[in-house]
Amino acid sequence: MSNQTPSPPAETAGDAKPDCAEIRQYFDQLSIGRNEAIQSNPIIHYEQAMRARTVLDMLAVQPGERVLDIGCGNARDMIKLVECGAKVVGVDISEGMVAGARQELELHGIIGVDLQVGDATCLNFADSSFDKILCSEVIEHIPDAAKALREMCRLLKPSGRLVLSTPNSASWYGFERYVLWEKILRRSWSHPCDEWRSTAELESLVMENGLRISQLKSVCYIPGFLVTYFLLPSLLQSLLVGWIGHIERTLRRWFPKRGYTICILASRDQK
Repeated sequence: MSNQTPSPPAETAGDAKPDCAEIRQYFDQLSIGRNEAIQSNPIIHYEQAMRARTVLDMLAVQPGERVLDIGCGNARDMIKLVECGAKVVGVDISEGMVAGARQELELHGIIGVDLQVGDATCLNFADSSFDKILCSEVIEHIPDAAKALREMCRLLKPSGRLVLSTPNSASWYGFERYVLWEKILRRSWSHPCDEWRSTAELESLVMENGLRISQLKSVCYIPGFLVTYFLLPSLLQSLLVGWIGHIERTLRRWFPKRGYTICILASRDQK
């Protein structure tokens, strides 16, 4: 799923509300070998490729623009942003992820990028500091998502744009997670904070916190994760990815709000 290695969800129950320390520790652990895990699984690699292509196209970065990557992880999108000529700032709650980002940038010969450990709900930047903001596969991991969106709105220039992406609870993936795994099998999710939303729920959350939506896309129509991640051998995973890749556009037309990843383009509401 979103930037996670393909390991089955945990079976132990836990109702305690997650805190930042728990989330930070989870991502510190996830940062170890994450690139290798993504590359080794054809389906996860396809998901990430579709996500990255879509959000970067929607962001449409121009040379010289100041761009904030919230939840930058291991610099997966920052390299492309730098190559577009942007002045990039990366923020992540996890020290492990920031260290991984720094190492990844250095491997690509990129130096001088501002990388910070920080909380998306309280960032140390002045109002209207950024031309564009990317927050991809992050909002679902923030307990107070509304506060984070208000912070993004504060940091965005009036003429700027925000691109947000997150897993879709109304997708096939969402059905397997929320119905099969949690309701029928009665197992809890391994992630301390991972709240997926439908397109309607995400639209409401975004608009209620000072942002106006101008575009919404739903991408990645792999049929779930329980069988495809854990039971299919690598060869069949690759064949499935090839087939889905050929019919992805058709599936988007037929089921425009059922893709695994929801991508939204928004700007500050001028009302």
